[in-house]
Amino acid sequence: MQTRHRPPLKPMRLRGMKWVLITALLILLPASPADADFKSGMAAYRRGDYARAHKEFTRLAARGNPAALRMLGDMYESGAGVPRNYAEAFKRYAEAAARGDLHARFMVAQFYYEGKAGPKDYGEAARWYRKAAEGGHRDARHNLGVMYEHGRGVPKNDAEAIKWFRMAAEQGVEESRLKLGYRYMKGEGVVQDDIQAYLWLDLAASSGNREARDALETLSRRMTPEDIARARQPALKRKPGSAKNLPPGR
Repeated sequence: MQTRHRPPLKPMRLRGMKWVLITALLILLPASPADADFKSGMAAYRRGDYARAHKEFTRLAARGNPAALRMLGDMYESGAGVPRNYAEAFKRYAEAAARGDLHARFMVAQFYYEGKAGPKDYGEAARWYRKAAEGGHRDARHNLGVMYEHGRGVPKNDAEAIKWFRMAAEQGVEESRLKLGYRYMKGEGVVQDDIQAYLWLDLAASSGNREARDALETLSRRMTPEDIARARQPALKRKPGSAKNLPPGR
């Protein structure tokens, strides 16, 4: 599901599907380079030879290979060389997720959230986002933050939302950076802090986010040049949470 965000507290938006379909082509290979069958399947997938890819992935999936199971899920979800079948895609993702594949766990959550293979279930979506988020999946961390922000599948909890947004933001998720910027700008769930707000919005804007650029313009009008300079310090950008450790501004 591709990002669909505006300022916080607007209708809920999660991150993922279009991004997933694009980056599935570039998903990391299993740790062992000896898995020639999987490499062969990925090479076929990238060049559009879906019949060959499906054959290789199916053979590996029969042996319980989680990456192959996940790729079969992707093929059935997108209709790449096979009839699109959300039920079959979910089955493959779930099998891969049960074997520890982080991206498959994320996709199981997506399916529960969107109701793609059955009724929507926000509780199950949140549970699977957490499984992926705890393993380090950056988009799952963002989405889990959104679930806590809006109280879907979990009790509404600003502290939890901010915790997961921060982790995702530190991994480079533009939407989490935008959300943190707004929160610090407005003092929503955090102590209002223009330097932290500027830092996170500037990071989001550097990715081309127009909304972040607009918010920066508004924020800049109430900041001193000295504070803006402090927010732009390279050391601070490397470790955003360090703004609190800077000397007080004038």
